Amino acid sequence: MKNERKIIGIDKLDDYEIHLALKEGITEFEWRIQAKKYKELFVEVCNDIVGGIGISWTNSNHPTAKYIHVISDIAGNNLMEKLLHNNSPHTKVIFSCWEDEKDKILLIHQFNFKLFRKTFMERYDVDFLVQKLQTTDSIPAFLSLQQILNNPLLEKDLFQLLKHNYEQTHLHNPAKEVGWQTWKDNLMEDEIDLDLSYIAIDNGRVSAYIFVHPINQDHYEIGWVGKRNNFNLTSILKKQLIQLAHNGVKTVEFEIDTTDYNAYQFANILDLDSKRSWNSYILENT
Repeated sequence: MKNERKIIGIDKLDDYEIHLALKEGITEFEWRIQAKKYKELFVEVCNDIVGGIGISWTNSNHPTAKYIHVISDIAGNNLMEKLLHNNSPHTKVIFSCWEDEKDKILLIHQFNFKLFRKTFMERYDVDFLVQKLQTTDSIPAFLSLQQILNNPLLEKDLFQLLKHNYEQTHLHNPAKEVGWQTWKDNLMEDEIDLDLSYIAIDNGRVSAYIFVHPINQDHYEIGWVGKRNNFNLTSILKKQLIQLAHNGVKTVEFEIDTTDYNAYQFANILDLDSKRSWNSYILENT
């Protein structure tokens, strides 16, 4: 029947004509589809043109959750119902979108999803942040990550603390249980500046850490951030930014979750209240 919309499961999009309204929205998921890094892939088709796409995937580091997304030229209810039909063995479903994607937020609210996290991804001039931190006290005793890796006791203390902090800031979507050594091995696969990633030491124990990652000669990313007790992380950040500026680095990028009470210590300095957020919503299976 002409103009009838039907939903079908597919393996790839190459054989279908995509409605122009979906072209931009599909960009961030195109790699996942091409690499077949998904659990389910549905399309809503009308007159041989794809007017909606529903996709789900999993994350081995967070095994209890199923992740879904819908891109549609209409409401998308049928695709949502299809994606939510079989969630086993996962105990929760997560949907993320930008805070100003009102149609998507309206859609997921109809299915009783609840907001549980906002993520801010912003870039700043290094000199601008150094100026804002001008009155911040200097960091107490610290070591570089390179030095920590040469001290077995401090190395274990660091990665145990990092693992603990990550688990405590991801209670809504628990991480897979692995030992601290595995955490270390996985993290060290990232490109980390071992000399400029600073770890604060107090009474022979790790009290705080900030990892930094080079993206190119002008730009760095602030990575893992954490502390023990009430340590002021801005003292480490200030020291790192001054050294980055000295090395000719112009900009730094932050990715900060509202559920991460450690990194969120930078919220005022970064003026996050005025920034656009990537919002994550959760549906607990009943």
